[in-house]
Amino acid sequence: MRVLMTGVDDDGRSCVIGAETIAMDLAPGRRIWHGTPYTAPSVPPPARPLGHSPFMDLQIPPSSARWLVMDYEPGEEQEMHQTDSVDLDIVLRGSIELILDDGIHVLHTGDGAIVGGVDHAWKAGINGCRLSAIFIGTPPP
Repeated sequence: MRVLMTGVDDDGRSCVIGAETIAMDLAPGRRIWHGTPYTAPSVPPPARPLGHSPFMDLQIPPSSARWLVMDYEPGEEQEMHQTDSVDLDIVLRGSIELILDDGIHVLHTGDGAIVGGVDHAWKAGINGCRLSAIFIGTPPP
């Protein structure tokens, strides 16, 4: 599983600050493999960095969470926005572009992204996308 981690650069622009393939480890004495794409440093996670795009209120209070599955029609776009949340996104089917200030990052089936409230937008690929997202509420900046 490939996972992108978002953040901001020295100029406050949203960007990918890390990308890694999650290692899968075998549980002792079992036939179960597991990997850890994200561990929260605190609950609630820290506030998002200040951004430049419109704020989208997901109505998720700090320390609470919501799990959502979204189907994007082919080519459907969601405008640039920022949220008071850490979003754990996994592409279940199709592809989608994660658009940050540093450019377009294409996610395919099985890929994920950790979006820490930074300015971002989405655009579904030519076959659409089913995206699973867990939103963890953070305090406002």
